[in-house]
Amino acid sequence: MVAVPLHISALFISLVFTIAFLILIAVHISSVRANLPAEERRNNFVVSIVFILVWLLFTLLISSSGFLYEYNLMPPHLLLVVLPPLIFILLLTNAKQFIELTEQFNVFFLVYAQSFRILIELILWFLYRYQVIPLQMTFEGLNYDILIGITAPFVAYYCFVKKSWSPKVALVWNFAGILLLANIVVVAILSTPYPFRYFMNEPANTVVFGFPFVWLPAFLVPFALLLHLIAIRRLWKPSSL
Repeated sequence: MVAVPLHISALFISLVFTIAFLILIAVHISSVRANLPAEERRNNFVVSIVFILVWLLFTLLISSSGFLYEYNLMPPHLLLVVLPPLIFILLLTNAKQFIELTEQFNVFFLVYAQSFRILIELILWFLYRYQVIPLQMTFEGLNYDILIGITAPFVAYYCFVKKSWSPKVALVWNFAGILLLANIVVVAILSTPYPFRYFMNEPANTVVFGFPFVWLPAFLVPFALLLHLIAIRRLWKPSSL
């Protein structure tokens, strides 16, 4: 297990819980705007709290147990924290009630929220400087995800506030964001000490196997993907804007 400076871990944990809090606020606001009955609004909020806390606690416990560090066993144990949120997103984005709630979201905020990826990339860069992760996982290497974070405020403003750019720009930008997200996921996987490792430079990517950085593939990456998918659904039908 790699040693991570406490202040970087604290910054990362703060980011995770800030995003969790904002998700709950979004659930509440969208439920109100959808004119749902008070009991249904309360149920949506409570279910969201329980789901988020249970998932964060489960991934905390499994990462702290050392189970994810068993590199030589196939399939990779990391799938246990990666696949469930992806399956959940697939089911969620096709659920009628969820689609109705996301109709209440302002696309400006769906795009602007992706700026949180700037902080993620800075944290990854700090981890590299402390020799915790390899170069290719940073913006100095093969991780270009920071471009989405940097451009998010501009795309949000010029497409949905000033409206000097077509919403199609935001649509293309969201697809590009998914591609860049997929790129760093692949780079990260190929930097792990699994038998199929491709990038052999040290250190290997093991930080995501432990707490708190297990929340990167288990929570933050799925959150970024979910934002993109919601925005694409909204932008695909201009009448819903």
